[in-house]
Amino acid sequence: MRRWGDGRLRSSLPLAVGVAAAIAGAVGWAEATRGGPRSTARVTGVYSPRAPAETRAEAEAALEQDAILREERFLEAVQPGRAFASTRVGEAEIEAGRWSAGELFALGAQLFHLTFTREVGLGARDLPPLARFHTGRRGGPDAFRCDACHWRGGPAGAGDAADDAYLDGDGNAQSTTLGRNPIALAGAGLVEILAAEMNAELQASRAALRARARWKGPARGELRAKGVSFGQVTVRADGTLDDRDLAGVDADLVIKPFGWKGNMPTLRDAVEDALLIHHGMESVHLVKTAPRERIGPFGGADPDGDGVAREIEEGQVTALTLFVALQEIPQVTTPADANMIVLMAEGRTQFATLGCAACHVPSLPLSSTVFRLPSREGGRGLAYDLAAVGAEPRVAPEAQGASGARVYLYSDLKRHDLGPGLAEPRADRGVEGKMFLTRPLWGVARSRPYLHDGRAATLEDAILLHGGEAQEARDAYARLKDSERAPVRVFLTSLTRAKRLVVR
Repeated sequence: MRRWGDGRLRSSLPLAVGVAAAIAGAVGWAEATRGGPRSTARVTGVYSPRAPAETRAEAEAALEQDAILREERFLEAVQPGRAFASTRVGEAEIEAGRWSAGELFALGAQLFHLTFTREVGLGARDLPPLARFHTGRRGGPDAFRCDACHWRGGPAGAGDAADDAYLDGDGNAQSTTLGRNPIALAGAGLVEILAAEMNAELQASRAALRARARWKGPARGELRAKGVSFGQVTVRADGTLDDRDLAGVDADLVIKPFGWKGNMPTLRDAVEDALLIHHGMESVHLVKTAPRERIGPFGGADPDGDGVAREIEEGQVTALTLFVALQEIPQVTTPADANMIVLMAEGRTQFATLGCAACHVPSLPLSSTVFRLPSREGGRGLAYDLAAVGAEPRVAPEAQGASGARVYLYSDLKRHDLGPGLAEPRADRGVEGKMFLTRPLWGVARSRPYLHDGRAATLEDAILLHGGEAQEARDAYARLKDSERAPVRVFLTSLTRAKRLVVR
């Protein structure tokens, strides 16, 4: 049985996390490390959370990255697996403060772009080398790299229709699977923070109802978070809950903002699950805690039986999670043409009057911009202020000087019934086939195709395929003449990502 490293980076390899001069100098990320010396290892390419000041600098950085990647291929030919080995870092080392936020972003970026191979743990003994249709919760594997599917529109972007994953099937037929188009990951850290704050509000309301029920008998009340209603619950005198009128959230009152159905509560859960089902790369935590149907039947330290133990260290999961969490926030781009600006403004108004904003809530308040990543190994965990260290462009505090910020997400982070036209024939991890999480629309212009399985080639197609709770808004849009729909389309086109040179 092979084991991958001891969780420490080798400074002799010109990989893993640094381009210390580039990050500290050219990129301006000179953070003092705490609790230990800074690693002297180097990163492949210039993976930085800082945006280049101008197009020429961005092009030069892209050329530099390409040159380094070309050279690394020769080094990998000499020593296969060296790129992956250089990312092996333990969670304890990270929590000791030996890595700055910029370095962890770069390390996570390297993992995101890295090609997984059989030698380092790709796949499983009892699964095909690659599979278009997944076998149950075990997955494919169906890809060699994260960025093979998350590429459209910039770093950690969406995927094209050809990148759809076909989950939870019999391994042979598409008809047995659940089709999923890769989701754009920009702004994901803020989404997790927002969901956590909403969870706290919902659970505080439940606690208040329980306290009232203990003294006065059954208590009924509405559960709201950030102004969004999640229906009503009744708390009985014994503290048990009647949740029949709960709406858009599970009975545990935990909003799960990741995945098309709202299945994953945190980015770390989503990253670990993606590594497993798309690459067959099993984290140490999953090997310890997950059931056989997820990790394989062979038991022990190598439950997928491929001869590789400790395929993904918790420190690697941490770095990859932080790379996603620190991603830039999407932007609104104003057209250059004055007439288009007028149409964009009209479209923003129509978006609300048609009823679209009832679910795609334009913005929600955020009390804190600190992303917290608890330890899986009993450590103190990590915390980073995305307003200070997130990738650029970052979230900004409210101009009025009040505490907190607003997240222009265009979502209520709630599940809704989208009608029979989009309904799937079975539930996905307990979520009914007709129920889907309201997809955030920020950055939507750079993330086509649309809908959970990528069936909509355009935003108009996506709108017209809505049903269920969205039927009234959809019909109102459909009744408009094409010239009257144009402002809505222009407005949605303005919801994009920062302009950048996309080289992958």
